[in-house]
Amino acid sequence: MSNRLTRRDMLRLSAGIAGTAALAACAPAPAGGDAMAGDSAAASDADGERTQIRFASFDWFANVPGIQWAEYHQDEAFPRYYEEHPEVEILWEPHGDGWSTKVLTNMAAGTAPDVMSTWPPIINTWAEKGQLLDLQPLVDQDVPDADDIFLAAGWDQCWDQITQIRMAMVTNIDVTSVYYSKPAFDELGVAYPEQDWSVDDCAATACALTKKNDDGEITRWGGQLRPSYVLGYFYYVEAWGGMVRDDETLMECMLGEEEALAAFEWIRHNMWDLNCLAQRNQVNASGIPNTWTGVLPADIVAFAERSADQFFDLADQMEEGSWDINHIPAGPVDRVCMGAPDQWCVYKGVADRGNHDDVWNWVKWIGAGEWYQDNVARRSGRLPGLASSADKWPGFLREIDSRLEPVNLEVIVDQLKTGEARGPQLFRFQSVAEELLVPAMEAIYVEGSEPVSILVDISQQVTEAQHATLERMG
Repeated sequence: MSNRLTRRDMLRLSAGIAGTAALAACAPAPAGGDAMAGDSAAASDADGERTQIRFASFDWFANVPGIQWAEYHQDEAFPRYYEEHPEVEILWEPHGDGWSTKVLTNMAAGTAPDVMSTWPPIINTWAEKGQLLDLQPLVDQDVPDADDIFLAAGWDQCWDQITQIRMAMVTNIDVTSVYYSKPAFDELGVAYPEQDWSVDDCAATACALTKKNDDGEITRWGGQLRPSYVLGYFYYVEAWGGMVRDDETLMECMLGEEEALAAFEWIRHNMWDLNCLAQRNQVNASGIPNTWTGVLPADIVAFAERSADQFFDLADQMEEGSWDINHIPAGPVDRVCMGAPDQWCVYKGVADRGNHDDVWNWVKWIGAGEWYQDNVARRSGRLPGLASSADKWPGFLREIDSRLEPVNLEVIVDQLKTGEARGPQLFRFQSVAEELLVPAMEAIYVEGSEPVSILVDISQQVTEAQHATLERMG
């Protein structure tokens, strides 16, 4: 698997990372550099030194070829901000391996960075631990039109339902769409997917595009769903009119109900009985070096659900005009796909460090400022959370690479604005749920050894485990 998939899917929603953060007790203060860094981030002293703001993000964040996210900030973004705010100094701190649990440890010790890049459900864990600054009063004062200027798919996920605080500002929003190879369709005379296609159309198209050799072995699958249960399969539950969990407590698992089971059976049937949708192990066994961006160029599948991070890789690997993007197929009730934000949050310790106002001014500038949000698109290639910048995103990408001119990038903006792209229905204790759900999903979809009906019992176990976890927390 590619690093991008690992970082976005596994870091975002793996039990190992989110779970450790959700249930770990507060650790003792780290020694050495971390403690010193916390002290050094205090506000200006009596001699008039510049106020320091510690800003933690990811070196790998930019998808644009040749752009390093750290260099962009240090060479462009920070100097631009200093033109308006010469009184501050911003210190770049790259998130390293195991960053989510290390940050929680540093929060407990009072040494966490002032501003941090993150995403759900990691940020929700930090909020429930009481470690984040509530940005809502500041937003109300300085960005009163926030509900109008930000894309709802990202902005709504900056509010934590449990703690009732505004956890963050939106960096960008990642969206799942269908990427397809035109030559694969043309070869067999199959019509390209249309905007209003349905799950029935999707299955029929996948079957028509699946190729076999003389021995009956599949040499190309029609399609592949996003290979992630939470960010992929669970959205089909909503498309069938079901729910992953209840909206009030976030602890009642509903994956054993009729609508959810029907959605899961549609996936299983097309993946195992018909095998027109590729199984994860089949794609992994293809031998291609990158199964995230490489399946279309290698003709392993004719279409695939993928994130909004494919553009420059596909432009390099496929002929101009030979691939395009479409909406996720509609289910019997709804059309739904992943719309998951990256976010900036503020450590609550800024109130004691004395740099609270300077930190907020920086977060406001990168979250609601058009110059920076435009550059989320121009320099990283990602889709900004500010609606006015998102509207310009397709044009920015085509300026970067003219080979994207024929690609219908506007589909992704439309997915966000129509409500098709949404946040995942995460459990209150997501890692606890995944300890039960992931083995069940793997038995159904990876091993093909169990029917979807096992989820009736598993769902009850998930609900019981959620309540038991809450009780243990007191």
